[in-house]
Amino acid sequence: MSAAVRDESRTDVMDERSDTPRDRPMTLIEHLEELRVRLTRSVIGLLVATLAGFIFVDPLLTLLLRPTGHMKLTTLTVLEPFLVKVKIAFLFGLAVSMPWIMYQVYAFISPALTENERRRTIPLALLAGVLFAIGLVFGYVFVLPISTRWLLAQAGGQFNVLLTANAYISYVLFFLLIVGGTFETPLVILSLAMLGLVTPQTLRREWRIAYMVIAAIAVFGTPDWSPVTMMLVAVPMALLYEFSIVLCRIFIRPAAAKPAQAAHTGG
Repeated sequence: MSAAVRDESRTDVMDERSDTPRDRPMTLIEHLEELRVRLTRSVIGLLVATLAGFIFVDPLLTLLLRPTGHMKLTTLTVLEPFLVKVKIAFLFGLAVSMPWIMYQVYAFISPALTENERRRTIPLALLAGVLFAIGLVFGYVFVLPISTRWLLAQAGGQFNVLLTANAYISYVLFFLLIVGGTFETPLVILSLAMLGLVTPQTLRREWRIAYMVIAAIAVFGTPDWSPVTMMLVAVPMALLYEFSIVLCRIFIRPAAAKPAQAAHTGG
């Protein structure tokens, strides 16, 4: 009998850590355990991708220096070259592991989703990676060069510009992560809609507040405060907000229509 109890206990543990949806409500302890597992898997995925990113550090550094006109960077400490390469590898790792991280997020909230929504978890996770990558490319191609050249032009003839490696790469990473993160807006809003916290109707009705938030992010999320840079950040965010509403109508409406359809059939 004790062996049967142990087997049943082992089955429960396996169920707690599996990716299959549960039929019973989870306790607080089970939620915390599930959160720990998902965070651990996300961190491991990020670390593996970051280690792989060291292979591409040198060509990536060359690309990141292009907005400066390929100026030579200065290092002030012995560790600075290595720390700079770690930051570049981290950016690469975050971009590559984003689908895996978002899958862990959706897997964690899956008990609150319908069966139809659970089946869309993998496509949404892949979409997260695509959107983040598009955001990084958009920031690198359109936003970063304008911002960097504008900031360097402020030196004029009065300053001798000397870029330290750590400061410049930190500036680039901050900029690209801000832009890449803003491109995740549709999935963040869709996740909130899946949890029932917002609806497409609410998003459409409160568009003025959303646009004010977008304007605030464009102002405080751009390090140069250039009007051109702010517009280059704000306009895509506004378009992504509208895209979020479309996504919510596509993903949320079928689930909401089922009860009404069932009631109509029963009547």
